[in-house]
Amino acid sequence: MPRVVGIDHLVLSVGDFARSKAFYAKVLSFLGFKLKHEYSDMAGWSNGKTLFWISAADDKGRKRKYRKGDIGFHHYAFELSSRKDVDDLGAFLEANGMTVLDPPGEYYDDYYYAVYFADPDGMKLEGMVYKPRPKPRSKRRTTRHKA
Repeated sequence: MPRVVGIDHLVLSVGDFARSKAFYAKVLSFLGFKLKHEYSDMAGWSNGKTLFWISAADDKGRKRKYRKGDIGFHHYAFELSSRKDVDDLGAFLEANGMTVLDPPGEYYDDYYYAVYFADPDGMKLEGMVYKPRPKPRSKRRTTRHKA
């Protein structure tokens, strides 16, 4: 029986290709992706494991705005390595004037740490890590021995 071994790529249709390409070039570069494929109406970035593509929406598609809740794309989550990475992404988004929907923090439970943001079309994106909060370091007690 065939088994899926990963997700090879994702393609998002965007309303203004040039504007979205500039946005995704910044964000994806920050996240370690490199532009791998470039066409007049499509671009694809890779981190060596997955491809993230954008494509210009057709004329009919550009007539209406993206609305979360319609059939189709809800959001895309980039899994990061640590809470610090999530915090760094949140700071990057803020510094670049990008739309942060929900700032870095715990969501759902203390294992899920994320930042939620929107692309130029309002599509929801997320940087997240799902693992327990690091345990506080215990202070080591030093014992002095009498000579």
